[in-house]
Amino acid sequence: MTKLRLLGSLVMLLTLGVKSGSSTDNSGQPPAEVVAELGTNYRLLHPVNLTGKDFTPATVADLAHDYDVIKYKLELSLAPSELINKLKGHTTIQAKSGTVNLTVLSLDLVGLTVDSCKVNSQLATFNRLNGKLNITLNRGYQPGESFTAEVFYRGYPTSGLYFETNKYGKLVCYTFTEPDRSKYWFPCYDSPSDKALSEVICTAQAGNEVISNGVLLDVIKNPNNTVTYHWQETYPIATYLISLAVSDYAQIQDQVILGTDELPLSFWVYPQDSAKAVVDFASTGQMVTLFSELFGEYPFLTEKFSIAQAELAGAMEHQTCVSWGLSVQGNSSNEWIVAHELAHHWWGNLVTCQDFANIWLNEGFATYCEALWKEYARGLSRFKGHMIGLEWHVLADSAGSVKYPIYSPPGEYLFGIAVYRKGAWVMHMLRYLLGNQIFFKGLRSYAETFGYATSTTEQFKAVMEVESGQELDWFFKQWVYQPNFPKYKWSWVYTSFEGKYFLDIYITQEQATPIVFRMPVEFGISSAAKDSVLSLYNSSRYQNYSLIWPGKPSQIAFDPNNWLLGVQNTAPYPATAGDLTGDKYVKLGDVIYLINMIFNRGPRPTPMALADVDGSCQVTLSDVIYLVNFVSGKGPAPKMGCPQY
Repeated sequence: MTKLRLLGSLVMLLTLGVKSGSSTDNSGQPPAEVVAELGTNYRLLHPVNLTGKDFTPATVADLAHDYDVIKYKLELSLAPSELINKLKGHTTIQAKSGTVNLTVLSLDLVGLTVDSCKVNSQLATFNRLNGKLNITLNRGYQPGESFTAEVFYRGYPTSGLYFETNKYGKLVCYTFTEPDRSKYWFPCYDSPSDKALSEVICTAQAGNEVISNGVLLDVIKNPNNTVTYHWQETYPIATYLISLAVSDYAQIQDQVILGTDELPLSFWVYPQDSAKAVVDFASTGQMVTLFSELFGEYPFLTEKFSIAQAELAGAMEHQTCVSWGLSVQGNSSNEWIVAHELAHHWWGNLVTCQDFANIWLNEGFATYCEALWKEYARGLSRFKGHMIGLEWHVLADSAGSVKYPIYSPPGEYLFGIAVYRKGAWVMHMLRYLLGNQIFFKGLRSYAETFGYATSTTEQFKAVMEVESGQELDWFFKQWVYQPNFPKYKWSWVYTSFEGKYFLDIYITQEQATPIVFRMPVEFGISSAAKDSVLSLYNSSRYQNYSLIWPGKPSQIAFDPNNWLLGVQNTAPYPATAGDLTGDKYVKLGDVIYLINMIFNRGPRPTPMALADVDGSCQVTLSDVIYLVNFVSGKGPAPKMGCPQY
């Protein structure tokens, strides 16, 4: 789900030479390259004001309810002009018992007036308590036994289903319920853990179209100046993905060929925006093709992919029918948001997070797919630019959502920067760790294993471990289950001795928690002979690497391919120039150490550049003379190899 609105348009980013820097000022403005790639106001917006009091992510205990919903059938009548009963509903729930002697069906329902309930077509007693509708069943049901419950209700939903007017003065009714607002417009078990089939039969005023999930079975024009649309979803769906969008729409039709199959693409937009929408949604077919190649075939191939315009603040990935609240601009500037919502049809709709503690499995994946689309359609520089932009927002939010893990964040940060953008970076770093082939093979296997069902972080990890043959507990612990990001400070020095080049690289991590992030770190090393990329495994808070390099290093870049999330700053090498013995002082013992090394093949200091006290980039007899002069008080202070900061 994307809860964001762009105030500025995207422009082509031709080159990006450096990462986004180390700013953690949440009030600061993004640098020019971030604005160029993501726009001036890349923010998350959500029409539901989530706070810790309003919503608590599900725990394992919440998942152990005592029945399994097979299907929801919603029969709805919308009356926007009514003051009280804007919605009249009849929901039929097919379910089966998951416990011994189930005698009460407890559903989530908030507000709305319940007129009556039935069980297996017979009137049933019920009561309301703390957001629950408790229906007394006609007998005790044993595990696996099925029954049907019906609820007749009416009212004015205070959340979940909205009645608004668009900028052209036309009525727009739409739903937006993530994470747990479906219970405000129909009775249900309002948790993603229990996916079911669904059917939506909705009556609205004539002149409107009703768009929902799945396939359209029928449209009936009624004699009372209303129209009834009948939609059916034939794939399992979570309650927060069941949707309505009702307005006076123009329909733009397209298709994409996937192998021997033809997938319908439909875009229902306000008639005044239809010409612009043709441009804005023109790349959708290519996106479907790309993601089908990367992750497996489009999961709802016998139905559709569609977008319906509405008045929500952002966009929402309702299954087979995305709700679109961003402006239709006619310049393709929001196409990466289309990619995000389409990607959710694999990550969120096909494979749904089992509870909202695992929401990063939906949002982190889909956010990374924004960049994957740019990599495919616009080139590597645009991919890198998008990732740099995401990184800037993570670093700038260090005092907000990023100070919590992306797993089970506090309610107010459920849709925060950490879940989306740090989640995307976790995917990026996992790709780096495993390599392209294994990473994408693992994603396809994950989709196959948990398709049309739900999953957890641990289950995703297990799939990637099987595909890679690697133990990944350490990776998920530090990036998913712990907060923050690494703050790297690094240094390098070199010198030459006896025809060899001695290179030392030093890395310090300065973040408070966790103490260390274990990751392979790449260094781009330039020399007259050739340019190379060296990978070093960083596994401690203070770590030195001593290397013999085949040529004179002229320049070194930390993480040149932009694989690592975090702050990266250079610093002078943390050692005392001339202190070859390591006792923090420069004195006669260091002179003896240097003489012994040069003339008697004695031990070498770490770094080797400590012996290059005259800063000539080589160790010779002149360094002995230089050090003697300093120790005797007759010469300048020692230097330490090259480069000099």
